[in-house]
Amino acid sequence: MRCRLAELLTAQDLVVELGRDRLRAVDGVSLSIAAGETFGLVGESGCGKTTLARALLGLQGVAAGRITLAGATVTATGRAGRAAVQYVHQDPGAALDPWWRIGATLAEGLTIHGVTDRAEQQARIAEMLAAVGLDPALGARFPHELSGGQQRRIGIARILLLRPRLVILDEPTAGLDLSVQAAVLRLLAALRDRFGLTYLLISHDLGVVRRVCDRIAVMYLGRIVETGAAASLFAAPRHPYTRALLAAAPHLDGRESAAPPLSGDPPSLRAIPGGCRFHPRCPIAIPVCATTAPAVENVTAGHQVACHRWQEESPHA
Repeated sequence: MRCRLAELLTAQDLVVELGRDRLRAVDGVSLSIAAGETFGLVGESGCGKTTLARALLGLQGVAAGRITLAGATVTATGRAGRAAVQYVHQDPGAALDPWWRIGATLAEGLTIHGVTDRAEQQARIAEMLAAVGLDPALGARFPHELSGGQQRRIGIARILLLRPRLVILDEPTAGLDLSVQAAVLRLLAALRDRFGLTYLLISHDLGVVRRVCDRIAVMYLGRIVETGAAASLFAAPRHPYTRALLAAAPHLDGRESAAPPLSGDPPSLRAIPGGCRFHPRCPIAIPVCATTAPAVENVTAGHQVACHRWQEESPHA
């Protein structure tokens, strides 16, 4: 775990409502990401991870709360002031126009952001392709001529051309075999150090999260239920939902987790339970869990949890 640096991005009491019914996909989320760290965001599908990321990008309006970037409050909607935050798509192939050569796609982003000199564009594109481990000659190819790993690297090069400070990585290793996953993760680490990047990594793969993240936030049904350093959170998870997620992850040594398995699916946003939102699925819920939302409490410095029973229940190995 690195020494904590200055905060680059913070969200305070963020609320995002979707649709005419104003369903709360993100409900009172607060988090901070330090410059230079890799911050992981985990949770089941539909918990609000991608909606939160879109709000941080400025692609999704917020109903309440504040987002601060490098100490300055940014607008809740629109991309003004957000060029320092960029997003790497979960499906890099789908994010590339199949009718455009790779070089043209990369040049388009530079043109939109004011870099119009063709010689400068070509120089920057060649430099960035080389930085992600690709031959600049690949700029003449079409997306379908590239492998999945190459497409992933093109997606990374595309946003690095814009010189961001914070990069949101949505499932950066999804769909890749283990050897390619390892290569992509090594590349991301090298690029973070070379360009002074900060990462927000969204993933279902807890193995990836454990390997690369400095800190982790666990999200359930629109709220953060536990946040902490990766090492301490994996070693001593305090929220029963966190323990259930870890229990569901396969162990390479074949051992079984002592934590109870996670049953059922998360409730719909149209029928959010009262009290602790996890209580209908929680194996240790007590009556107060159904009536009162738990406050966020400090377990240790830098480790917070929202659970009525976190002090009573010893963490599972």
